[in-house]
Amino acid sequence: MIRLLTCLALLSSLAAAAPAETPPGFESIDPVAYSEMFVDAVHEHQAGHLADSFRKFLRLACGGDKASQEQIGLMYLSGEGVYKNSAMAYLWLKVAAEFNFGPYHAIVKKFDKLLTPQQTKHFGELADELIAEYGLRATNMACRAESSATFSSNIKDAVVCSPARNGPLLLVQRCYADEVRIGKAAQ
Repeated sequence: MIRLLTCLALLSSLAAAAPAETPPGFESIDPVAYSEMFVDAVHEHQAGHLADSFRKFLRLACGGDKASQEQIGLMYLSGEGVYKNSAMAYLWLKVAAEFNFGPYHAIVKKFDKLLTPQQTKHFGELADELIAEYGLRATNMACRAESSATFSSNIKDAVVCSPARNGPLLLVQRCYADEVRIGKAAQ
């Protein structure tokens, strides 16, 4: 009888730890593999493999990672690993700036000063579409400002984002084909 109860308790705990069904548009990723994705993207960039770096950062940006969204914007701005496209740079930087972080807002403000009222309206609508697809609410991403220094500091100079969990795995949103539509509209 004790063995039966022990087996039932073990099965019950295993069922509770099992991941739920992955929602449409998301994939379940091991937390270690997820953290390695960002490191791989940075290493590719540092090694000069800019197209590979862009592709890896874009995967993370679509998942809602704000630092990756900023990096995608900067890569579009300078034409690193992708065709130079100031409009797409602005849009991705606006998505990153959805999180209230000073450096993200500062670069968006520089763009804003260069836009006409008509451009501001047009790109604002496109940015809203991109935020609806890859923003915090759509991706179930949680972000916080942190100090990147190894010692305790009050200066928050980095943004760290964490995807929602699906049991022991992380739920990371996939990229959508609609980005091509937004990219064409931004040109």
